[in-house]
Amino acid sequence: MVNIAIVDDNTAFLQEMKQNIEACKEFTADMVCDTYCSGADFLQADCGAYQLAIMDMQMAGMGGYETAQKLREKNENAVIAFVSGVVLPEPEHFRVQPYRYLLKSADIDERMRDIGELLLETKRRSRREMAEVTSDGEARRIPVGSILYIEKTKRGSRLTVEAGAAGSRNTLQSNERLEDWYAQLCAQGFEYAHTSYIVNLKAVTKIMQNELTMSNGDRLGISRTCSKKFHQSFSMYFHKKYKRGAEE
Repeated sequence: MVNIAIVDDNTAFLQEMKQNIEACKEFTADMVCDTYCSGADFLQADCGAYQLAIMDMQMAGMGGYETAQKLREKNENAVIAFVSGVVLPEPEHFRVQPYRYLLKSADIDERMRDIGELLLETKRRSRREMAEVTSDGEARRIPVGSILYIEKTKRGSRLTVEAGAAGSRNTLQSNERLEDWYAQLCAQGFEYAHTSYIVNLKAVTKIMQNELTMSNGDRLGISRTCSKKFHQSFSMYFHKKYKRGAEE
């Protein structure tokens, strides 16, 4: 499912943009489009679950840029598009990595072209952000960010995920080998803490020399074999995260 949010304090424009999106040929049955009349309303919802957010730059109260900053704290990969009637982009706006600026005064052909490109980019990122878990001939797609760690098992692997990511289950069995998962996810912040499991660095809440704690409270050991590389990867991840936060 691809979740789209439009945030604008002009209700007429909200409905117009929603109709434009749903009329676009790139809009498919697996997409849902929600509307919000303020940045505060959007942030009070589960804003991190949206893969595409289209925001008015000038809104009463919290503006589009401030709202986008808050969204980035929860979702680093969402496609963000700013909409404006008169405001031109400023250098600081690029800190939240907007994909596109849309002008409210654009003609319908230009707007539909921009919307189509936004939807295509959103689908491209969504495919990259989802992991397909196959077990006993059944395939299930879950967000990569919801995976806390993956363990090696005799028949493949077992994924421990965030609550709600796989229905009522907190673990999923997989036919894929641990080595295959690592090849797929290492570029997205997963590292070996032990030869028998890899962990999502984003989900680590505490780390010691030989042990780490995950966001669900699980405590995992760090083996001697993997310790040096794991600590290097963890330090590099937090350096990048701190640098990005300092810039914002």
